[in-house]
This record gives sequence, structure tokens and C-alpha cells, in this order.
Amino acid sequence: MTIRKTLLTSLFFASGMSLATTALAQDTVTLRLHHFAAPTTPVQVQYLEPWAERIEKQSNGGIQVEIFPAMQLGGSAPSLYDQAKDGIVDIIWTLLSYTPNRFPESEAFDLPFIPTTGEATSMAAHEYAMQHMQGSLEGIYPIAVFAHTPGKIHTKDVTIEDADDVEGRTLRAPSKAMNRYFANLGARVVGMPFPQIPEAVSRGVIDGLTLPFESAEALGVLDMAKNHTFFEGDNGLYTAMMVLAMDQDSYDRLSPELQKVIDDNSGLQEAQRIGQVMDQAEQAAIDKVASRDDSKMIYIAEDAQAAWKSAADETIQEWIGSMDERGLDGQQLYDDATALVEKYTRQTQ
Repeated sequence: MTIRKTLLTSLFFASGMSLATTALAQDTVTLRLHHFAAPTTPVQVQYLEPWAERIEKQSNGGIQVEIFPAMQLGGSAPSLYDQAKDGIVDIIWTLLSYTPNRFPESEAFDLPFIPTTGEATSMAAHEYAMQHMQGSLEGIYPIAVFAHTPGKIHTKDVTIEDADDVEGRTLRAPSKAMNRYFANLGARVVGMPFPQIPEAVSRGVIDGLTLPFESAEALGVLDMAKNHTFFEGDNGLYTAMMVLAMDQDSYDRLSPELQKVIDDNSGLQEAQRIGQVMDQAEQAAIDKVASRDDSKMIYIAEDAQAAWKSAADETIQEWIGSMDERGLDGQQLYDDATALVEKYTRQTQ
């Protein structure tokens, strides 16, 4: 964190009085926000930048936020969480699934067919994290915990129209839970960092990937992967839990007045705002791709999802068992996650 001091103009008094100079100094705290995504991603343009402006305005210039996208400050995406926790940067945006096994409770939101809208699922994710993840999040101040709009399957040279089409295909999945899910469907799953995806698609290293449209568009993937598989119904294929978090020490060093500004711009309402941004950006990207002559939009009806749901049930039971082995109540975590998604889906409809 960098602090610069501004010396205000001296005041001069005359008319028989001696010259007096009064220096009024105000500290401006500059918070560095680091994240993995492109600077054009909707979360930065439509949420992080307006959020930073709100912070500056409400603090009367006492806080300024500088945003560094695409890992500009160094390190890899999996290092982002520790960059905040260790005070290397002040604020980060990251996916918790970038560090498998570190946030086991969060994996409930990575399971297949959990999410509805980005808005409702983000609100559910935030409340869930406040209930179940206080210990895991120790050392950071969670500004918002959220989840993206349900991801879809994007492929280049093949089409995915039913579960059998996945068998033998090489797919990049976003999390340990979804890797297990696609493996249960017979796919060859590959893990790779976000920036490597476009080249892997272009060179045929992978047949396809899963991402929401808004992320795929910002990454440039939709110019190559032109077949897109959707799942009809209330619940989409998958999402991923993310966090916008501040180094606890950076927060603690703020004055009480500046802490209140951060407090007023944190919490459930911020998770909702990010979810809304993602939903809007997702629909805009879908509409854009749907208008192209060379794109194929494939919709799997609810009554044709039996095989997909069977593999999902298997994956969920495997995850519950793995949580039980770690001394966590996997069934309760899963039940709480699904109940919260249902609660906020009803509330936001």
C-alpha cells in the first residue's frame, strides 16, 4: 500500500498581524487491486471500476483504488489469494478453485447443476461463505463472495448434443469438481491456466471448454469455438465461487471513517451487483454470438438430461464422501448451498 501526502496551500494573514502559515495535510490511501482477467472483462468495466469510483467519492478522496488486471503485478492466478493475505497487494479478485483443497467448503458451489442466475447464485454464495467459511477466509476481509452466471460448453470442431458426445473428448474444466464430473461422463479432462485456453483451442489441444459466454468473449475464445451447448431448466451446468477480498492488515490500517466506506461497499448487496453485471453481460454475449451465421447454439431439453444428471448425482455423492473424510458434513454443506440458491432465486425473480 502506498501513501502520498499533500501539503495544502498556506494561509496568509496581514493587516498588522504577523505572517502565519497553516499546513493542513490529508493522507490519501491508494489500494492496489489485482486480478487475473482481461481489462475488458465486464466485472472490471461494469463493476470494479464503478466500485472504485464509489469508494473514492464516498471517502472524499481519502481512498483511491488502482486496478491491475491480467496479473500485471506478477505471479500466477493461483497466487492471488496469498498476495492479499500476505499484504503484497491490497485487494484481489480470484476463483477459490484455483487452489484445490484449500477451501473445501466452497466446492459445494462448483458442483454440477447448482446455479440458477448469476445474481441469485452470487447472493447465495456470499451468505454461504459467511456461514461456513469464516475460518478458511481468516486473514482477509471479504468484500464480496460471488459466482458467475452458469457456464456452457464451447467446442471447436465437434458438437455436444447429448452426454455420449462427451466421451473421449478432451475438455478443459474450471475446477476439481467439474473435472470429476466430466471424467464421470467419459471425457479426458485437462487443467490449464486461463490465458492458455485460446491457444489450446486454436491448436486443437483441447476439443472444448466450459465457460460463461461473457468470460469466453473477453478471452477471445468465441472466435474459434463456434459450437455452444446450453442446458434448459432452472439450473445451469456449473458455476465457480469467487471472492473480492482485501488484505486484513490493509483494512485494519485504515481510519475508522475509511473503514466505514469499505464496510458500506461490501457484503451481500455487492455480491448481488456483481451477479447482475455478469447476467447482463452473459445475455449480451449470447445475443451477439447467436446473430452469427457460423455459430451453432445447441439446447439440451430438461427431459433429455437424464444421463447428464446421473453423472452429476455420482459426482455430488463422491464430493460428499470426500468432505466426510475431511471431517466436514458434506451432505449439510450441499443442502445449505442448494437451499440458499433456491432462496435467492425466489427472492430475485
